[in-house]
Amino acid sequence: MRDTPTPGSYSQLELRLLRRAPFAATYLPQVIDFIVREVTGSEFSRPCDQEAAQIHSRLVRYTVHGQPGARELARCMLNVRHAVDLVQHEHYRASAVPGERRDSVVSGSRLLQLCVAAGRERALRAQGGALVVTEADSGSTVYRPVTAAEARAIQATARHAREEVIRLHEQVVQILAPHVVMADWSRDDGYGVAVDVALEAVTVRWWPASLPQTLALWEHGGIRELCAALLSPSLRVTSAAGQSLEVHR
Repeated sequence: MRDTPTPGSYSQLELRLLRRAPFAATYLPQVIDFIVREVTGSEFSRPCDQEAAQIHSRLVRYTVHGQPGARELARCMLNVRHAVDLVQHEHYRASAVPGERRDSVVSGSRLLQLCVAAGRERALRAQGGALVVTEADSGSTVYRPVTAAEARAIQATARHAREEVIRLHEQVVQILAPHVVMADWSRDDGYGVAVDVALEAVTVRWWPASLPQTLALWEHGGIRELCAALLSPSLRVTSAAGQSLEVHR
């Protein structure tokens, strides 16, 4: 559980988050730097709690006096307050909905940035200290607080899964390379079979490079079927989107 920030420490946290926030008005980071320089003498100085509180007051004055970008800055400051109220723990387990990705660990400091960027409309409180960040494509991610020990265990599991899929990628390349033309990414005309890592699977597809007509070799020329036949004896092969193949152990 995070400690409740004092007014001065909150202002320090607010300033850090504002400096990392995405602004449509590209001059707002310069406005923030100018205010920091007015208070501390340099935009590169780290303000103390008292100076940070002064910076906060000047930012508030900037928003209420209708300066350029005032409305966006005010909205971002409200998003910061909302994010700080939501994120109360040091470690969170991130679960995608729908669950197409393995769970990962997100630090509280990183989640603060994500919530600020998402805004009050898309960063929502859930039960048990959890929160949900919705995406524009109707997907969302649920963040549940976990202990440091649980976070380490999740990271170890994710690392093991990444290592497994890298080994699978190497195995697929070894099986296919002696029999088919592999894609050469260094050449404009380096069309061929491409083996990629996608989440926890390996995909096999055709890369046409600058010669789209070569796609017919994959779709109708038997190369796709040959790849599936070469891989099937030792691996599980299924059809995936766009005429590609998905490979699992």
